Amino acid sequence: MWRLPKPRESLGVQLVLAILGFCLVFTVLTVAVRTWWAWQAGVAAMSAELTLIEQVYRRTLSKAIWEMDRESLDTHIASAANVPSVGRVVLKITPAHRAPEIVDRRQAGWVESGVAPARRLVLAYEPFPGSSETLGELSLFGDERVLWSRLGEEVAAIVTTQIIQSLLLASLILLVFRRSVTVHVQRIANHLGRLTPATLSQRLHLDRRGHREDELSLLVAGVNQLQGNLSDYLERQQRYESELAQHRDRLAELVRERTGELEALAAAQQLVLTLSNRLIHAPYDALDEHLIGCLRDVAQRLGASTAAWYVRDDATGGYTLYLHWQAAGAPASSRLQRVAAGDWKQLQSVLDRDELADFPSQAALAQTIGAGEAARVAEWGIDAAAFAELRGSGERFGLLMFGKPQAVAAWQADERALLAMTAQMLVHNVRHKAQLIDIVKGQQALRVVNAQLAELARSDALTGLANRRHFDEAKELEFRRAQRLQQPLSLLVCDIDHFKVYNDANGHARGDECLRAVAEAIRSSVRRAGDLVARIGGEEFAILLSATDEAAALALAERILDSVRDAAIPHAGSDAGPFVTLSIGLAVSTSQRANDFDALFQAADAALYRAKAGGRNRVVTAAPAASEAAIDPREPSDKEEVR
Repeated sequence: MWRLPKPRESLGVQLVLAILGFCLVFTVLTVAVRTWWAWQAGVAAMSAELTLIEQVYRRTLSKAIWEMDRESLDTHIASAANVPSVGRVVLKITPAHRAPEIVDRRQAGWVESGVAPARRLVLAYEPFPGSSETLGELSLFGDERVLWSRLGEEVAAIVTTQIIQSLLLASLILLVFRRSVTVHVQRIANHLGRLTPATLSQRLHLDRRGHREDELSLLVAGVNQLQGNLSDYLERQQRYESELAQHRDRLAELVRERTGELEALAAAQQLVLTLSNRLIHAPYDALDEHLIGCLRDVAQRLGASTAAWYVRDDATGGYTLYLHWQAAGAPASSRLQRVAAGDWKQLQSVLDRDELADFPSQAALAQTIGAGEAARVAEWGIDAAAFAELRGSGERFGLLMFGKPQAVAAWQADERALLAMTAQMLVHNVRHKAQLIDIVKGQQALRVVNAQLAELARSDALTGLANRRHFDEAKELEFRRAQRLQQPLSLLVCDIDHFKVYNDANGHARGDECLRAVAEAIRSSVRRAGDLVARIGGEEFAILLSATDEAAALALAERILDSVRDAAIPHAGSDAGPFVTLSIGLAVSTSQRANDFDALFQAADAALYRAKAGGRNRVVTAAPAASEAAIDPREPSDKEEVR
């Protein structure tokens, strides 16, 4: 009798080793995660300490710098540098009337680190409420050595805790496993080792205290049931082996046939995927050429000499040839460019029942759709034909035909699958093409609308000149360009004289006509493409003249006055003349004057006020100093009264 060999290693020991291995991996992961967490906590704690130091020394350092108390300043810096988490303290003092001074204190052996946190604080002092003076900048750099020291202590505690937990867990599991599992498993193994075909009737029984329904009980029941079934199985096995030998050869033949079919089907699927990807990435203007290429590749895969795509004419019910491909030497017929309604009536009936119809020969085709309709197909010089209708979601996109020059026994399953997949691919392509057309049209319309919106957003609706938004965008660009290129920048601020009186006397409609006429007169006078004319208020206009000195700007302003007077717009309520006139303020900015555009605008506006006060219908140039100084804020209200 065969005896069970003695195990070299206890299952409990293997379990403990597995548990220890798992605990080791778990310990490593836990240590890694907790180490990372401890590192982040250490960095956060050090950052908090640096923030606290900032809060503690912010006011004292600012006060010491302000009061120039060098002793107190050194004491505070030394105190901050002695904090264990601080590796370096840098104080940059930037007094208003002295050269900057840097105080640098660092711990012995400190090196700059990319992982230790650092803080930078701008020091400011309030000598009296409402006033703040920036005195310098305080930089605090954490000490990476402190981080590593704290991390080492934390990691040691973590590793020790995890190792103790793992050892205690493994010991407990080994003890329980030995008492409840190992002994009984050895008994079951001994019983199985004594089994032979002659002893299969001996039942397995375990001496266990009490009646327990656990996994071991299930195992004992399973072993006893297995012994009962094994006898029946051995008996049936001999019978099955003889039957299996008879079917083995037939099965191998069927497997080879099915494998060939699956390989052919996979090749067809790969071809359709390749063609579909080619059509998706095809340029819109070359899509038809790629479609013809797809028809050619599918036809060559099928061994066909002709491929044709007909589209249905809903108005007449006939078909029109859309795309076709023929192998070299295949006959062509001009009659097949268009098929009249009713010529393929029976064929359409067949396709209405099934989207795919194939015929191995002309005789089979004539038997199904009639000799007359079959004769039309024969004009392509084909004998075997297959048709697929392109349709989906209630839409019909045409008829697809492939023809072989000789009759075949039958169209194969992979060929029918290729025809069906090609039809679906072309249906998706038709929809894709329609979507592309809609997208192109939408993009074109969107570009036109965006251009119109952009123009409307930057133009004044009444006069067609640039609006205040356009003027505000252009003024800063032109001002910075003039400063950069060391060129003068001139500004004309124009206002219609007594326009409120004109509006009250003639009505707002005539007032709008007056504004348009004045705007046209100004625009016709400004002839350079780079100059900007804008309506910036009700009756107020601004002209921005780049690279223009005072003499040229003055000449242009006089030309504008003449052009407005020449427009001869009657104005009975004006004391400047019988017609509508302008008052213009001129200011020029150079690289040596004016720090920003607002000063230039205020200077031109003040000059306009003086033109109004001096009798209107004239140009007044701002004094040179006016482009640099701010204007009295009370002037705008006075100016409104003058206008």
